[in-house]
Amino acid sequence: MKIDLKSKFTGALIGSAVGDALGAPVEGWSMERVRSVYSERKLWKMSYGRYTDDTELMIGVAESLIKNKGFNGADMARTFIQNYDAKRGYGPGSTGALKRIKAGESWKEVSKKLFCGEGSYGNGAAMRIAPVGLFYYDNADVLREIAYKSSLITHSHELGKAGAALQAFAVALAVRGQKESMLSELKNFAQNNVYKEKIRRIETLLDKDATKKEIIAKLGNGMAAFNSVPTAIYSFLRFDRFEDSVIYAISLGGDTDTIGAMTGAISGAYYGDGAIPNEWIEQLEDGEKGKSYIKRLAEELYVAKNYNPNGS
Repeated sequence: MKIDLKSKFTGALIGSAVGDALGAPVEGWSMERVRSVYSERKLWKMSYGRYTDDTELMIGVAESLIKNKGFNGADMARTFIQNYDAKRGYGPGSTGALKRIKAGESWKEVSKKLFCGEGSYGNGAAMRIAPVGLFYYDNADVLREIAYKSSLITHSHELGKAGAALQAFAVALAVRGQKESMLSELKNFAQNNVYKEKIRRIETLLDKDATKKEIIAKLGNGMAAFNSVPTAIYSFLRFDRFEDSVIYAISLGGDTDTIGAMTGAISGAYYGDGAIPNEWIEQLEDGEKGKSYIKRLAEELYVAKNYNPNGS
């Protein structure tokens, strides 16, 4: 069944928010502890419905892309700062970077000073990248360039930027309906050996119907981009329904909100917004920048993309 592009844009953004909100209450829990609370035999009930910094930053990426009909680093950084709500659970790296930018430092330089000058290889850039994957879904080279530039606002480590680019490209491939060829496309896209090896592991693990413990050991469930982006891609590829992929991703424990958000973004981009369970969407918060606003952003991003079809 052919799914229209607007539905895929909405599916990716709402899917990301849903995955984030579902995973947030069990963030940092072990696989066993998650299992003690959530049944694996039925649709999970969204108990809280409040999203975290993952979605707040994703909203900022979309807002800036729409406003500028493409990437503008200074504006995106300002948008992050304007939206910043400490109660959403920001990590220390992103918080530090945004504070320094607000104080007048260049958005291109601050993240390079974090973590003793090494920069962050966390998944904070990857978790928010879905709008970039949507806006540049038909141009892999520009997608990589913008994924790297948008990551640099908070994450300068190569593994952090490459992870964001890989997640963005997975979203792009999902928009294009390329589930069967996703791994081969990702292999060709990946330039970093760490991610090339993780993609090879995804292939092996899918072939053998691996256990959750194997997935955690081989792909990871942590906050590093290389221990979470591959897990989200695997979770999408393993199943044929939005809810099955997102539930599985969160059931692994660890950085559940982010892995849930990234899985939800890829899955939503592939299946469209109609595949996301209504029960989850109904429970998702709907305040000033809640689900209604996110849906509108998706439509505006779709319009902006059509205004600038080359994504340049």
